[in-house]
Amino acid sequence: MFNQLDYNFSRKLDFQRNLDLFKEKNLCDLGLNNIKKSLQKHLQFLMIDMYSSWRESKDQMLSVSMSKRGYKAKSRYNPNGISAITIEAVNILKKAKLINFFPGFFDSRRKVSRLTRISAQDLLIDYFKKFKFTPNELNNLRSKEYIFIINQKKELMEYRDNFETHEIREILKNYNFLLSKTFFDIPCIEKDFIQRGDNSKIIISDYCKNSHFIFHNNINNLGKLQGNWWSKLDLMSIQKYSNHMIINDSKTSYIELSDFFFYFLQKFFNLNYFEVNLEVIVKKFYFLNHNSQICLLIEKLVSSRNFAGFKKSFWNIKRKMGIHKSVNEKDLELFIDYLVKDLTSLKKLIFSGKAFSWEAITSKIFLKLLKSFGTTNSNIPIIKVYDKFYYPTSLEMNILEYFETVLKKELKVKIRLKTKNCYQYEASGSKSIFKKLVINNLNYTLRYKNNKKNFVTSLIRNNVFTNHPMIKN
Repeated sequence: MFNQLDYNFSRKLDFQRNLDLFKEKNLCDLGLNNIKKSLQKHLQFLMIDMYSSWRESKDQMLSVSMSKRGYKAKSRYNPNGISAITIEAVNILKKAKLINFFPGFFDSRRKVSRLTRISAQDLLIDYFKKFKFTPNELNNLRSKEYIFIINQKKELMEYRDNFETHEIREILKNYNFLLSKTFFDIPCIEKDFIQRGDNSKIIISDYCKNSHFIFHNNINNLGKLQGNWWSKLDLMSIQKYSNHMIINDSKTSYIELSDFFFYFLQKFFNLNYFEVNLEVIVKKFYFLNHNSQICLLIEKLVSSRNFAGFKKSFWNIKRKMGIHKSVNEKDLELFIDYLVKDLTSLKKLIFSGKAFSWEAITSKIFLKLLKSFGTTNSNIPIIKVYDKFYYPTSLEMNILEYFETVLKKELKVKIRLKTKNCYQYEASGSKSIFKKLVINNLNYTLRYKNNKKNFVTSLIRNNVFTNHPMIKN
């Protein structure tokens, strides 16, 4: 399993777990007897989070800090009060040979410190197999936090609640409950992960759906939606699988917000109206293949202070953007010249060093959509994947109505949305709950079938399968 250790295939500890699932009796079963209460809580926490990590992917590890500085027990982001006692708990599990332990080190090549990695040993995995904890059970915390505010150093900030934080938290709580009843997957993926352009592995799992918003410095500065597996995809993988993503194993469609990128850019910087056809630009430059790449490149052009800064940003994100062809400085200069030709207002923005985030704008629209759904108690599963918004095709009329209302109010212009259909999955002649993909010569993978089966089992266990759209599947 660990013959070739991948330190990147890991995630941080999730301090918002339901610790009550792992009892004192379970610790005793593993030979962890006569443990003081404070330490017992931290052992329970590690067991639950290792179980969750194992359910997400058998090969994934947890990254843990072996320094007291890595823990803040009194924090709204740490409802269980998990402290540096975790270090002692890790050492106990290591001594008991219940975990694989890979000590942290300084990565001289990347010039970063690597935290210690841990994962369950075979003995512990065999014990885990006794449990059938669902994602809902693992995350069912009344005090779970859905609003994360970070400072310029990307450190979590404490904050006081007000009407707005209460409203957003309630919206996200309801949305996550809806997500828990929504099956979102990519049927053609064989492994349990997608490999991004930077070689990072993004796990596709029902245990990786919980979503929260990131804000910068205060509640008025929304950054992006995070937490779920699809928010970790890069442009390369999104474009590759954009037509393969489906909701509840049924016909799925999506809207691309990139069609309105320049409307948002003009509104954000209060520019005079100008019209740009993104598809024309894509066709003109050999290294581009979709609109979202242009949106991100313009974002980098605006936030950079000079060509050298933009060039550095481009090389850093080139592979993650899905640009595989060779690109030189002259190509980038021609791209910039084409953009600013006859567009004086856009020319003034380039290399201005001004903050502009396309993902923040799309996240803001997503939040407004959720607010709009909430006012009418609409039970509409909508999934935001960067600047693409996925929804069940059967609900298209409702979606378009809400979306057009939100965009018209935001942009002050008449909006006409274009929709795209994902590949259609239809039932084969048998009555099996698993269907065969008969269009585009694609088939369900075994991984997808297992994920679907586990999802249905989870719904039944949590008594929320009644009237679910997947019953007929």
